[in-house]
Amino acid sequence: MHRFLPFALLLSACTPLPPQSGTGTAPIIVSLGDIETDAKGRCFARTEGPTQTNIISELIEVAPETRDAAGTVINPAVFRTITRPQTVKVGEGSRFETVCPPVYTAAFVSTLQRALLIRRAYDGPITGQYDAATSLAVQSYQRRSGTDSPLLATDIARDLGILAVPRS
Repeated sequence: MHRFLPFALLLSACTPLPPQSGTGTAPIIVSLGDIETDAKGRCFARTEGPTQTNIISELIEVAPETRDAAGTVINPAVFRTITRPQTVKVGEGSRFETVCPPVYTAAFVSTLQRALLIRRAYDGPITGQYDAATSLAVQSYQRRSGTDSPLLATDIARDLGILAVPRS
């Protein structure tokens, strides 16, 4: 009986997962950002949308007016105009296929970190964690190809050689 137990466990690990319910795209929130999946199980995300910086002018009161006992203004209020930049989104980002969250295992992220390290896009330690340094390196590396996102695009992962290319 004990000789067949490892074989039975191996077979049970190969059973297919039940199909997911629903036919549309269902957004899921993960620690990597907003990712949506389609009916085929592919994951998609959006790049940051274009922004516009406006200069805002505000009139603020620096010193209030002072009045005497009769209510006559002795010193008028002092105002100053302050300008500051304000950045606003002016459109949506582009949609791209991304690596699905279950793929982000410690082994996969370590491989990603090594691939970026070899290409001089990452200079941090190989931790296996998709931390801020890793996501900045991913964003910087794939920005060259037009995907400005900290989420790893599928085509970039394939170009790095860390994700299998599907058979045609």
